[in-house]
Amino acid sequence: MENRHRGFTLIEAMVTVVVLSIGLLGLAQLQARLWSASGDLHSSDEAYLLASNTLEKSVIAQIIAADLIANTTAQITGSATVFAVDLSLTEQQQLAEATVSVEWEHQSGLRSLALQTTIYTNAHASDNRLLLAVD
Repeated sequence: MENRHRGFTLIEAMVTVVVLSIGLLGLAQLQARLWSASGDLHSSDEAYLLASNTLEKSVIAQIIAADLIANTTAQITGSATVFAVDLSLTEQQQLAEATVSVEWEHQSGLRSLALQTTIYTNAHASDNRLLLAVD
């Protein structure tokens, strides 16, 4: 009668442990990169919303009373990031160009974002061209 041993040898088990540990280390590194990219995306989203909000406020202020706004610089703290917001206006005859730039520090370095629009300076809140038709 032949004696057959079934099971794993110690070398097979060690190779399996090494292969699994390399795979798990790769997954851990991928998870760390995903967390970093998620944080960068969240900061970029906050910066875009902040710039958009500042730009909208400047457009509304320009329509209501042109002398309400001027070039401004501010530091605003988001969820975990400090944003430097800079609003600049350049007026040319009947148009004003508003530019909002936002800068913030991230793990990978200094990030920035800029939004701009052109405002018709002769428009006022009582101007009927600003009213939307309601059906």
